Amino acid sequence: IHAAIGPSIGPCCYEVDEAVAGPVRQHFGDGAEGLLRPSARAGRHMLDLWAANRLDLTSAGVGQVHVAGACTACQRDRFFSHRAEAGGAGRGAAIILLSQSVKGGSPWAPSRSCGQSPGKNTDKKTCC
Repeated sequence: IHAAIGPSIGPCCYEVDEAVAGPVRQHFGDGAEGLLRPSARAGRHMLDLWAANRLDLTSAGVGQVHVAGACTACQRDRFFSHRAEAGGAGRGAAIILLSQSVKGGSPWAPSRSCGQSPGKNTDKKTCC
């Protein structure tokens, strides 16, 4: 299994307080030190969500994790950012595909009992 972490707030911009940093430390234990670094503001931390998600995914057995490395807060001209736009942002979407080799084609493709290729037969009564 491969996973991809798309554009999202990056470690450069994701500032959290102790109410978030505490549970991160509790969840990741010793691994949390690589996820949190001090912020310029007292009592705040910069959290690397990309690395946190990578750790969780690899711990769950995901073989490869690809990180886009695109910070939505830094690149508001390209992406929506809930934090950078104070909650007024739009939404992004992702498409997930599970690919499986199956004799006779994809298990998710519609069956064609008429033997015609999709779009070739316009007689809906004889072709699924």
